[in-house]
Amino acid sequence: MVKLIEEHFVPVAIHNNSRDPKSTDRKILQKFKEPAWNYQVVRFIGADEKDVIPRQDRVWTKKGILDRMKAALEKAGRPVPEELTKTSGE
Repeated sequence: MVKLIEEHFVPVAIHNNSRDPKSTDRKILQKFKEPAWNYQVVRFIGADEKDVIPRQDRVWTKKGILDRMKAALEKAGRPVPEELTKTSGE
């Protein structure tokens, strides 16, 4: 899964629990209208800084993440690697 993410996406972690109003994480949360101290969210954002597929929180399973990766690639018109197609259906 890590290999697929690294090869097809640019992973970024934003911490949503910063108390510092000047922190970069806080500024990014505000930019994307993400609440602080919420559940983790995995978003797929294009170069235009818009969601490729709709935002969804509480995706806690490997299958859930892999299914969303596949959907994001399809929506962006990018090829879906065979490993992802096989893995996401499990």
